[in-house]
Amino acid sequence: MEQANFLNKFKAFLRQFKLRSGSAFKKTITNLKTKENRVALYVILVIFCVIVFLLVFFIIIEQSRKTEVVEAKQEKKIVKAFQKSDYTQKVDSKDLTHYPKPTGELSHLIQKANILYENGKIEDAMEIFAKIALFSQSLANYNLGVIRIIEGNYPEALQAFNKAIESDEDVSISALDAAYSAYRLGDNKLFKHYIDTASAKLSEEYNAPFYSYLYGALSYYKNQYFEAFSPLLHPNSKDYVHASNQLASEMYLMFNDDYNALKKLKESATPDDYLALGMMYARVSDYTKARESIQEYLLRHPKDIEALSALELIELKARQYGRASGILSQFAQDHIKPYFQITVGLNKELFNINLAQKSFWNRKFEHRQSLQYKILFYYAPYKVFNASEAFAILDEGDFDFQANLIEQSQKAYTKSKTISKINRDIAFGIKEAYGGDLREALKFFTKNTKLYSQHSVFFYNTGLIYAQFGDFEKAYANFLKAYYLDTNNILSGIFAIMAGQFIYEDTSRIINSITADFQDLDLPDPNQKRFLQGLFEYVVSGHIANMEWLSEVKQPKAIYYAFNAINAMRSGNGNSIIEAFLKLKKLYHSDLTTDIMYQVAKNFGRNLHEISLEFSKDFRRGGFSNMKSLYYGGSLSRELYIYLAFVTGNLPYVIEQLQERLVVENSSPNGVMQALGLAYIYNQNFEKAFVVYNDLIDNLKEDDARTKFLGSVAAIGAGHYNNAVALLQISKIDSPSSFESRYALALLYQQNGNIKSAASLFSGLAGKNFVSEFFDFKIDTSKILEDAQKEQKVSKSLLNQVPPMLKPTILKKNDEKQKMGEEKKALLIRKEQEADKSEAH
Repeated sequence: MEQANFLNKFKAFLRQFKLRSGSAFKKTITNLKTKENRVALYVILVIFCVIVFLLVFFIIIEQSRKTEVVEAKQEKKIVKAFQKSDYTQKVDSKDLTHYPKPTGELSHLIQKANILYENGKIEDAMEIFAKIALFSQSLANYNLGVIRIIEGNYPEALQAFNKAIESDEDVSISALDAAYSAYRLGDNKLFKHYIDTASAKLSEEYNAPFYSYLYGALSYYKNQYFEAFSPLLHPNSKDYVHASNQLASEMYLMFNDDYNALKKLKESATPDDYLALGMMYARVSDYTKARESIQEYLLRHPKDIEALSALELIELKARQYGRASGILSQFAQDHIKPYFQITVGLNKELFNINLAQKSFWNRKFEHRQSLQYKILFYYAPYKVFNASEAFAILDEGDFDFQANLIEQSQKAYTKSKTISKINRDIAFGIKEAYGGDLREALKFFTKNTKLYSQHSVFFYNTGLIYAQFGDFEKAYANFLKAYYLDTNNILSGIFAIMAGQFIYEDTSRIINSITADFQDLDLPDPNQKRFLQGLFEYVVSGHIANMEWLSEVKQPKAIYYAFNAINAMRSGNGNSIIEAFLKLKKLYHSDLTTDIMYQVAKNFGRNLHEISLEFSKDFRRGGFSNMKSLYYGGSLSRELYIYLAFVTGNLPYVIEQLQERLVVENSSPNGVMQALGLAYIYNQNFEKAFVVYNDLIDNLKEDDARTKFLGSVAAIGAGHYNNAVALLQISKIDSPSSFESRYALALLYQQNGNIKSAASLFSGLAGKNFVSEFFDFKIDTSKILEDAQKEQKVSKSLLNQVPPMLKPTILKKNDEKQKMGEEKKALLIRKEQEADKSEAH
């Protein structure tokens, strides 16, 4: 403003000077002709030269001022563009970045501008960025195109990239980003055009620092993946190592090489890559590092829904159910839908035959229900009041029964007709259990627990049958009551601890009680006390018992041999296992479970794949004992038989065998159908298994929690999620401590969007270190692709043809921590206003 006023006054002075000096000038000329007053002439000439110099000087100043106004306008546009690009929307961590890095003076200017900008010297940085725009129109248009991409304005991004391409500088890199814009607009033809343009001009960038990366990216987009690997793994410049590593990581993922993908991503990961890094750690099941990476990312982006949703799934995989519940509860409170949707399915390890063949002896048929515990329950003795009287009853009808398969109660009862009648009823129940139908025996014993509610023996026998059926909730309740009704019944107390471990009950109280009772326990048989002490220590602490005393026992009980077998299994003593089951074969004549265990014991420690042919002969030629316990017995016989058929590749034959048996079964088809349903599950015929379990529950009234649970397993495998929810809800009511049912139901609730209920169920698993044997989940990628398709408005055919695109990035760093403060913004606004006023004048 002051310069303009001065110029106006100076022009007025010149006009006055011209009028006043006109006559004097003529006079001077006359004097010059007469050669008078030459000194005056020289003075006037000097003054005239000075005036001309000043005019030229002020014209230059005026031109400079106009240039500053133009630069100020350009600076204003650049500032606004940078302000717009300082966005809070997070770029997908799996997308990669690329940009040309200039060399020479321009590179120096960009580096200097970045340093000034990052250190808060906004004005100085803006001046340099304005010079960059004047220095290289190609670079300016490229950066403008990048800004438009960040804004989501793809048509204008294309216009900017086209101008950059027309300048004939760095054509390939501009064409590649133009292809990205065309991709986002869903123009497949234009996308291919720009890819071809970039490829045609690629050779011109041979000496550029981004050449190898550009070569790899173009090969990637043209689906030439193996050609892309070489330039990405051997970049020609350190400047593009980060981008090359990220794209190489993506490509390794395409080939399911998770470990190399993780390795390449780790090599040059930035803080903004921590979300992707956490997901990669999760893919290789390193959930501790996955959690750490995502938590580090959340420190910078605390409200990032995608990161929070990923963290919740990682907590589930890491069995940190309380943390997962907390995240879901926050989602429910804020009415936020988790970014990642899940699909519930069955655990793939359940059907991994190679894994099953290697780990048969460590196999858990239910979570924390070890084979060893199942064996103990199977060979445990039933109890009677009077052993002699019971043997006499069992001998009636030529019933083949060994005396050491029952045990007399230690509690003394008054001799009476009532006790004799009860003892006779117990003997009939035992006879049904060993020689007839275990289901009928269960009905008999449960009925008598109501009639004789103060007799420990009935509750013990009922608990034992429930345990053999795998219903540990009811087994625990009956064993516990049997123990408290008769504290001399130490075996019932130990069994209560075992059943309690399966359902995650706190058994510390009963452990303390048994510890105290042992001091006062007076047993006439010292071997029985040794057995109970060894079994108690094994159940509580896992210690292997010393079984040397067993050789001195004249008439050992079956459970002694069973306990010796599981001790040998824990210590890996194959010979002792074989010897134990050989002894059991002599006690249990023609028993399928004992026969299977003996045959397997002879191959202890071997991969069952090596002996599958041998077992195939037994399955196909009837090499095993009679199948009565499979059809009418407890769960161990069915689970062993079906599982052994699975790991030896004989399921199809067994399924056919069971189908034929079902046709001719007249008395009780329940056991056959239970075995058939389980066989269908392991054979992954989930729809058939679902039909079988529905028939068991609805028509045959098999209403135990285990059957409903397996029905839900079949339903999930078949994709009948609503039926699975109904079955699991009932199963959870029947068996409230069933963590498998609770976990599966929580997953299904989360899948259905019932986040609040899912959070509540997961909360109930907190601190339990529960590992599901049956259920798992995966991310529903179809919904992510569907949402991406809607957001990007890209045709389905294009999504199928084009790999994930790379997102370009502006040349300067521009994250959320570098936002300009209000004072700096105000300073820039004032500078704009001053420039506008100057332009008006």
